Amino acid sequence: MRRAEWKLQTGKSAEALSANYRLDCDFGTAVIVCWEKGGIEPIYVCESHAKELGPSRGHSPEARILTAESENKESPAKTEDRTKAEVRSKPENRAKSERRAKIEEPSDRKPKKSGLSEAAQPSAETKPARAMAEAPSRNRNRDVAFGNPAKAMVDEAIWNLATGDYEAYRTALQEGKSAKEAAQAAGGQLAMIHQKIGEYGIKLDGVLSESKAGISVGETIDKPLERAMLEIISGDGRSDAEKDAAIQELGSIQEWVKQGLQGEMAVTQANQLLVKIGERLSWGANSEVSEELKAVYRTVHGNLKTAISAVAPNAQNLLDRLSNLYAAKADLDRELASTKELTQAIR
Repeated sequence: MRRAEWKLQTGKSAEALSANYRLDCDFGTAVIVCWEKGGIEPIYVCESHAKELGPSRGHSPEARILTAESENKESPAKTEDRTKAEVRSKPENRAKSERRAKIEEPSDRKPKKSGLSEAAQPSAETKPARAMAEAPSRNRNRDVAFGNPAKAMVDEAIWNLATGDYEAYRTALQEGKSAKEAAQAAGGQLAMIHQKIGEYGIKLDGVLSESKAGISVGETIDKPLERAMLEIISGDGRSDAEKDAAIQELGSIQEWVKQGLQGEMAVTQANQLLVKIGERLSWGANSEVSEELKAVYRTVHGNLKTAISAVAPNAQNLLDRLSNLYAAKADLDRELASTKELTQAIR
């Protein structure tokens, strides 16, 4: 996918994006469909798709052409004068200008130091940084070792969509529809997250199926659990009964994670365990698991992820994106559920 270079929004000037944004082009996604149907949220597209889509809707007939290069260096007034002079002078200059141009509507606002909007001024935060900062407070204490929902919102360019219709989601589930179908009925971020999880999941399965290497069950699962047991045994802060209970709990975890696996497991099995652990830990959000056991799960989860990446290097990016999306989905599910509960309480 190409990097987004332009921001288009209804009734506003197109904005050139800094390379620091590191966002993929929205073209071909549901975001574009929403925008074309009259949505007011901005879209982020590459140079070629910006030209294909044309100027942002709502511009006046007096729209003027500004070159992207000069926009970042000169005031709008100077840039306009120079561009008009180029267009009047030579046909070849006009062609060059149009190839590198963007459409910007006239404005009565005071000139800025550059042609960028206030949100894109160098002194302001970049979009990813702003999205991270605006992430709900519930994410601040989460364990991002299992997934970073704020990063998913930025990487997948879905942070500026509505969350989705919880009632439609719940009704669809009650009607026996799958979680993916229910999410599509809900729309918004929930639909996009489910869609992305499905897309990346298919890609990851394809990458992992190409690897015939085995992953050691002893190294990834048994060793960290046995190490935790030894630390409990050698520790002085618990009674013998408390130590026995803690060791028994670790044994139950070991049995639950391994599912009878011995020796080596296939890389696809390791990925299944990765998701299984993530779901038990709510992908790093608040859960009933104790801090001590969270550390054990975290180690096993990290071992599995490292082992998968070692035998299937091309899976690393997909694993990261999926973990972040699962975390975002978990947070969104809780947010929609809590919104429903709050609405009922108010009523």
